[in-house]
Amino acid sequence: MRGIRATSLGGTAALALALAGCGQSAHDAVQSKVQQFVQATAAHDYRTLCKQVLGPALLARLKAGGIPCEQAMSIALGRVHAPILSIGRITVDGDRAQAITLSGAAGQRGAFETIGLVNTSNGWRISSLAAPSVR
Repeated sequence: MRGIRATSLGGTAALALALAGCGQSAHDAVQSKVQQFVQATAAHDYRTLCKQVLGPALLARLKAGGIPCEQAMSIALGRVHAPILSIGRITVDGDRAQAITLSGAAGQRGAFETIGLVNTSNGWRISSLAAPSVR
């Protein structure tokens, strides 16, 4: 899993729409959720990641593994410094979505990856991270 910080165009506007909840399209909501993931990762805000960003399936896998979510995020992301992320193509298909990203951090090589999302009763949540993107 790589660390990340948002660098996509229009991100500020999409985030503002997400916060306001005003007529946001599924595409914009997915983009906003990926940006929230980026911001929480950069800030090492594992509580936000666990409570507002990660989806039920990811949380269930962590629970089944016997490690609290915030501890798992600390282990996975604690050494990430100066993370970056550019959001590329976003595709939405019903209650599932994918965002192709270019991510990296200090001391890491950049990588194209796909972030999977699922639309839950609490809005879009990340269902898979850092899957290599097939081009």
